[in-house]
Parts: sequence; structure tokens; C-alpha cells
Amino acid sequence: MLSKSVKKKITDLMPAKSDSFGRQIYLLYRYLVKLDDDLLPRIGLHQMGPSHIHLLFTIGLDGVSNSGMARSAKVSKQAMSKLVQEMLKHELITIKHNMQDSRCNIISLTDKGADTLMKIWEVNKQLTTEFEKHLGRVKSKRLLTLMAELVDSLESEQS
Repeated sequence: MLSKSVKKKITDLMPAKSDSFGRQIYLLYRYLVKLDDDLLPRIGLHQMGPSHIHLLFTIGLDGVSNSGMARSAKVSKQAMSKLVQEMLKHELITIKHNMQDSRCNIISLTDKGADTLMKIWEVNKQLTTEFEKHLGRVKSKRLLTLMAELVDSLESEQS
């Protein structure tokens, strides 16, 4: 059993539920995981995780080197190589020799990978619609702007 002084300290430190960043981020994370679990399999992306999705966005339309992707995703080249192998297995990407630099290869989307990327954008549109339904367009846009500012600030701190 907790003593009265310990209970008081805990009570004084505990913010209101709505004032806790940790709690709100956790609940949003749970919501997004559930959304992914529901939506992604329905559009044929049951094998995809957040890392795979980020990888598709990193490749872009012109392709990128493995080290360029690792740098952008802020993971080791070994971790990126593992993701690349999984994506190759699912025929979402292709690897070709870089004509300008023979020391590296260029990773590009296949048609199937591009189709997958388009499906992910459709899911993103559904997510935007869902947030706008709950917050309205102005607040949703403000939330997105604030999240982008926060991520930029946190990333610049780590550089």
C-alpha cells in the first residue's frame, strides 16, 4: 500500500489525461495500428509494415541507392538491405546497376510497387478524411503542420 506522501507526489505529478503527450501519442498509435490492421489487408497489403511503406516513399519515382535509402530512413545499411530483400521477394522493387557510379546500384519501383504506393496514398486520403471528420479541415491541417514542425525539430536535434 502506498503512503499518503507518495500518493500525493504521484497525484501532483500526474497531468490530466488530455494533457499527457505520452498518453495521447500512445492512443493515436494504437488507433493507427488498428487502422493499418483493418485497411491494409483489404487492399492486398497484408505483408506491409510501416518500414516497408516508408521505403516505398523513399524510393520515389526516380529510384535511389541503398545507402541513400538507409540515410533517409535513418537506419543502418544492413537493416535497409533486409528490407530491400523482402521487397524484392514481393516484386515491389527492382535493382539495376548505376550507370553513373559503378560502386552502387539503383533501387526502383516495379509497376507492382508503384501500384502499391498508389494504394497507400488512397489509405492516406482515407485517414485524412477520417481526421477531418473528427476535427474539421482547419484543425486537421493545423495538426499536420504542428506534427511536421515537431518531427523536423526532433530530427534536426539528432543530426
